[in-house]
Amino acid sequence: MEILKAEHLLKVYGENETKVVAVNDISLTVHKGEFVAIVGASGSGKSTLLHILGGVDAPTKGKVLIDGEDVYSLKDEKRSILRRRKVGFIFQEYNLLPILTVEENIKMPLSLDGKKPEEAYINEIIQTLGLEDRRTHLPNQLSGGQQQRVAIGRALANRPSIIFADEPTGNLDKKNGYEVLGLLKKSLQKFSQTLVLITHDVEIANMADRIIRIEDGKIIQDEVRAHD
Repeated sequence: MEILKAEHLLKVYGENETKVVAVNDISLTVHKGEFVAIVGASGSGKSTLLHILGGVDAPTKGKVLIDGEDVYSLKDEKRSILRRRKVGFIFQEYNLLPILTVEENIKMPLSLDGKKPEEAYINEIIQTLGLEDRRTHLPNQLSGGQQQRVAIGRALANRPSIIFADEPTGNLDKKNGYEVLGLLKKSLQKFSQTLVLITHDVEIANMADRIIRIEDGKIIQDEVRAHD
């Protein structure tokens, strides 16, 4: 089942001598349950593409459909609601609220949407991410790896259709990075989630089901991987 579809995406910054084509005629489809890694060198356009796919940064031209809804045909308020309900984000910076506990940070997307948390599901997320004994801790009482696990929990809390991750292990050492990615993968499988992740780390990309390579704003390779 198709969760995400992008058609002929173009993103241009500036004009004349300062014109930069960050995303150049990209079309792609992501299906439910897929883990897709987008890789490319710095400046290849992968972050810009991720932000367009996630409904954060409008393309100059082209379409993005999430769960069949044309994201950029929606007015700002409706697009915000769609992002809140159907999209989860995990960033390199953890972006946790310092005055909220682990559990409160995880539940925050539900609070913003005026929804009552489904406690059994939240507890399952906390348990899956190994945060049971950190539930009432504040972010400054956690390690970087633990903070990134909280950010993953927050992205899962609203049961989004798709999760976008922007270099989620960028601030972690290698050991913590793989541990966090392993937990994220386990969570995705357990909760039937879909993930689009950008990384420059080939070993992390190799954990994905599919690797899309980008160069100069274009897809140069789209490879489905066979895992043992």
